[in-house]
Amino acid sequence: MDANFDAARAMHNALKDHAELLLEVPGFNYHDNRDMTGFIDGTANPRDAEAHEAALVPPGRNLAGGAYVMSMQYLHDLDAFNRLSIPEQEKIIGRTRNDSTELQRAAKPNDAHIARAEITVDGEEQKIYRRSFPFGGVRQHGLYFLAFACEQRRFELILKSMYGISGDGVHDHLLHFTRAVTGSFWFAPPLGALD
Repeated sequence: MDANFDAARAMHNALKDHAELLLEVPGFNYHDNRDMTGFIDGTANPRDAEAHEAALVPPGRNLAGGAYVMSMQYLHDLDAFNRLSIPEQEKIIGRTRNDSTELQRAAKPNDAHIARAEITVDGEEQKIYRRSFPFGGVRQHGLYFLAFACEQRRFELILKSMYGISGDGVHDHLLHFTRAVTGSFWFAPPLGALD
């Protein structure tokens, strides 16, 4: 938290003459990169060059090297979620809780979180790069979801699928235990554009 605080203050000082700070949500690492539900967060995140391909506007396109960004602040109902058995929780997420192994197709419900949040178009997965973090205290807590993509459309497809408006009428079962209280689309310009 100390390094993040120092970096945030430096960024704020650099931008304060050009931008107003409207929202600040301090987060923290929860155990070994788990969400407060106890499940590992970001298991399917692309790595290395694949992460850059998923997150950054490709060369040759306008604002190449920038990224479309989506932020959402979710509040969890951990009391309700933790009343479920581990196998019930695993069906809601679509992965095992202990080691984040994806459930077999026959055991993974159509409304499991990963079934709704991992989107394929014309046989190609529409990858995004996630960097979320838990936030809050005992009374109010949840996940601040932050994701980067090479095109905004990927976020729209995921949200439509999660909220049951993608055409099949199925929504993400996890939404029974968490709710979004803020959400925004952004564009992070490439460093050269900021210069």
